Amino acid sequence: MDKNKKIFKEAEELIKEFSSDAHDGLNEEGVKRNREKYGKNEITPSEKVPVWKQFLESFKDPTIIILCICALVSTLIGIYQGEFPWDGIGIFIAIIIATGVGFWSEYKADKAFETLKEDNENIDVKVIRDGNLKVISTKELVVGDIIELENGDKIPADAVILNSIDLLVDESLMTGESVPVEKGADNTKLIGGTMVVTGSGRAIVTKVGDGMEMGSILRSLADQTQEQTPLQFKLAKLAGLISVVGTVAAVLIFFALFANSVISGYFGMLSSNVKTGTITFLLVTAVITGVLLIKGNEKLKKIVAVLGPLVAAIGLSYVAFAIGKPANAIESAKSILDFFIVAVTIIVVAVPEGLPMAVTISLALSMRKIRRDNNLVRKMLATETIGSVNVICSDKTGTLTKNQMQVREVYFSGKHYDSSNFNELAQNPMFEVIKILLAANSTANVTKDSDGNIKIVGNTTEGAMLTWLNDMGVNYNSILDIRENLPVYDRLSFNADRKMMSTVTGLENSDLFNFNEKNDSDSQKIKSYKVVLAKGAPERILNLCNSVSIGDKIESFDKHKDDINKKLLSLSDKAMRTMALAYKVVGENDPLDKDSIEKDLVFAGLLGITDPVREDVPHAINVAKEAGINVIMVTGDNVNTARAIAREINLLEDDSVVMEGSEFKKKSDKDILSVLKKLRVLARATPSDKERLVSLIQQTKEVVAVTGDGTNDAPALKKADVGISMGLKGTDVAKEASDIVLTDDNFGSIVKAVHWGRTLYENVQKFLQFQLTINVSALAIAFLSPILKMIFPNGNFQTIPLTVLQLLWINLVMDTLAALALGLEPPRDGIMKEKPKRREESFLTKNMSYSILTTGVYFTVFILLLQAFDFMGASDLGDKAASSVLFTTYVFMQLFNLLNSRSLKPGTSIFENLTKSKSFLAIFTIIVIVQVIITQFGGTFFSTQALPLYMWGKIILVSSLTLVVGALVRWSQKLFIKD
Repeated sequence: MDKNKKIFKEAEELIKEFSSDAHDGLNEEGVKRNREKYGKNEITPSEKVPVWKQFLESFKDPTIIILCICALVSTLIGIYQGEFPWDGIGIFIAIIIATGVGFWSEYKADKAFETLKEDNENIDVKVIRDGNLKVISTKELVVGDIIELENGDKIPADAVILNSIDLLVDESLMTGESVPVEKGADNTKLIGGTMVVTGSGRAIVTKVGDGMEMGSILRSLADQTQEQTPLQFKLAKLAGLISVVGTVAAVLIFFALFANSVISGYFGMLSSNVKTGTITFLLVTAVITGVLLIKGNEKLKKIVAVLGPLVAAIGLSYVAFAIGKPANAIESAKSILDFFIVAVTIIVVAVPEGLPMAVTISLALSMRKIRRDNNLVRKMLATETIGSVNVICSDKTGTLTKNQMQVREVYFSGKHYDSSNFNELAQNPMFEVIKILLAANSTANVTKDSDGNIKIVGNTTEGAMLTWLNDMGVNYNSILDIRENLPVYDRLSFNADRKMMSTVTGLENSDLFNFNEKNDSDSQKIKSYKVVLAKGAPERILNLCNSVSIGDKIESFDKHKDDINKKLLSLSDKAMRTMALAYKVVGENDPLDKDSIEKDLVFAGLLGITDPVREDVPHAINVAKEAGINVIMVTGDNVNTARAIAREINLLEDDSVVMEGSEFKKKSDKDILSVLKKLRVLARATPSDKERLVSLIQQTKEVVAVTGDGTNDAPALKKADVGISMGLKGTDVAKEASDIVLTDDNFGSIVKAVHWGRTLYENVQKFLQFQLTINVSALAIAFLSPILKMIFPNGNFQTIPLTVLQLLWINLVMDTLAALALGLEPPRDGIMKEKPKRREESFLTKNMSYSILTTGVYFTVFILLLQAFDFMGASDLGDKAASSVLFTTYVFMQLFNLLNSRSLKPGTSIFENLTKSKSFLAIFTIIVIVQVIITQFGGTFFSTQALPLYMWGKIILVSSLTLVVGALVRWSQKLFIKD
């Protein structure tokens, strides 16, 4: 008590300065005044880059810059020739639209990530205002507020202690030292942003927001950007590889176009020596450029990608100008520029800008959906990792159960009580013992919500005991009065390792716990004495007892040991959480050090507490089983209670293993690994047991998610592939260590998160399959067409089958719009009936590679045959009709392939949940409408010609064959692909 008074005295000046009160805190007027005077508890973020600047930065890509320069030159040449520069202006517009749509999609995704960051920073804090304990947001805190702190809390602002009990604080974020710092009379300063490791206390807030000592550190943390996830990193490498292949192909296409022009005599009649020299020059330049692109570093690749074609262009320009007619010089230069623009456009098409965007969009969508399903994602990595989880180590209380605890049965003074005779217990004079044991040895608090309903703040088990006392006629105010009036000389806090809590208090003018003294002489009462009040796990408490209170007598513990154990087993078999109560009167000369406080206790009784199973948990367990996920219940409850709950939620099979923490500790890693596949329950487990279990599971290459709510769970949460903390009953320390915060503490929400995680992974795979199919076909068509034109100069092959603007529109379809369409796909029904992805599994599966290759070859052959034989009769309709039909057919083939891409393996329908995929249908419709407009009204701009209705029918008919090809590909996968 003296210790607390000393701390309080040091804070008196601050209380006066901030017009606060040690017991009642600030009133409403004081809160308003201090907020205006000292500011809000918010860290001012760094100045953000304006949206218009962000938009301009999206044009920094080297290929976009080169294309813009080429478009500018093309525009100037067109103006010089007295023609309207359709190509140049069209390129500019296409670039702006494509870049703009991509920018807007990523901008919206970034906004979702900012909302996520705000949610993570918004934590609750217990504060005393107007004499009442309230729970408010950290942002509502003001200087002068009186805050309550306990084990696991994050200190919300700089503060000074008023009083404390065994308060240890982790200040490593500030000092770098991992050893917790003791706070008390000699060290009253608390730093905002640090963590309470153990103990409890009350403090007055002295600084908030930017004024805090760690303001600059917290600001830098707030400004941190999301790290790239493994999936993003993996796909970025894949995109880089595709870009190199695309760039090499673009260089080859440029040389092929020029070679075709040289051979066909476009630049005039050249001698065979000049032709040979020109072709040789092209080949040598192509080989050197290709080698440097493949072998060079990133910086060199970018330089070579531009300089290779540029050197060739300069050399060939010399040939064109030297040998060509002077009147054709500008025309020759424009042709070379056109070839160069086509090559650069091919690079734009080949470079999968949509790939990272598809991941970003899918991540943002998944995080929003997961958030709606009561999962607050703290680290973006978890959004994708959760989909690969195949083991979930779950707490019991509040996760598998409702966390609505009620005291149902009591064993006290050798007699059993339940709801049928609780009144009898309340009238027993010895009930006063239970009242003191529960009220004084507790840190849970009672408050009222905005509707005036009673709300328990703190440990839910303690809350159940206080609620039961209220039901027994001891109102909440009386409970708080008991706690307020009894001194606290010492307290040994509860934690998952100790599994008990003890408080040393004092009684005056009472012989309530002094039974022996009372029996020796009724006339002599002890005026005042100290007493140890203890509660905790029965196994722990019973081992510390040497006697039992029976009525107003103290008897030998051994005499009643069997009866107590029978009652304990009876309560456990009913799936009740059990709590033992004990005490000890401390003599004047008895030691009160920490080693002796909890020795030689007097057993007082047992409480049987029910916590009903959540209605949706048995179904969620079954869904997890179907999804190939093993669920292990890790609980601090005794093995009988744990087994009963496990049966109730359908967790146990005939061969399932149920193990107790003590047995788990004794077994070697090898022994545990031998039963790990069948382990379903680990009872009386400590946080260190949980951490070891996670490590052993990871040794088997499994992806494990673990739940935790206590401060000591932090190591296991960090160790797991996905750490999931409890939002309702979890400590701030646990939340900080976790990847996901479960806002409703419900196991079913974890299973829903797995569902969305798998959907994210699959949606990105769908987009990759779609995009690479276009890459393969577009590059092959662009390269083979001029080659075939050289081989068959009199044939129908076109040197440039798809114009630059047509290619840019295809790029918009396959990159941005497809990323939106497939990235926003809803979960597939059967996805939770499949096994999880293995860690080492390739993102590009055999089925995907097979589909990309076969469908890509089909597209290439079809378009080349369409050019060669004009089997759709387009040439009869006009000069540009053949080009229009080829372009429109190719786009519609991609559209139907977009449908094909909704299925990644045999046995899955491309039409599954199609009506639920509103984004997909909307984007599909938009592409169709825009393509019709481009074809019918694009004219000179898109080099198209309006087509009659019957030709549209032909286009749709032949394009829809893509669906048949897709079905054949999926059917043949069963024959040729063994995944």
